[in-house]
Amino acid sequence: RTRILFFLYSAIVKKNTETGKAVRREDFWPFYTRERDYNGNERLQVLSLFEPFFPGTESVSRDYNQLCAFWRFERSPGRGADSQSLLWNLYRREVAPHTKKISLLFGLFQYQSSPDGANWRMFYIPLGATKTRPAAKPPAG
Repeated sequence: RTRILFFLYSAIVKKNTETGKAVRREDFWPFYTRERDYNGNERLQVLSLFEPFFPGTESVSRDYNQLCAFWRFERSPGRGADSQSLLWNLYRREVAPHTKKISLLFGLFQYQSSPDGANWRMFYIPLGATKTRPAAKPPAG
């Protein structure tokens, strides 16, 4: 653990000696909090006011960090998913192996794509028909 002025900057690394995997957490109050767990899941939050004071407290992370997060980035390599959020979901983007979701202005403009097709919404109203992708033809024979 490295600390400067108690909570202004803190960096923690915990390593599992059997597997060699490590948990990392870095806080630089009030600018950012960065975390990486044993599974490789990552999270970065720009403008982190509360979490450096209560590290590892799930309720603070869940309830209060959303209020002050200017930019959030989360990555889950196990699921192959990423999510990004700017200005309290003014812009939000989620990507998974077969789907993509993008929304602007708190969901007033939305785009979603999946193997079944793509959808657009404006002011929560679907625009046009769902565009479906053609299914692959089975081999002849």
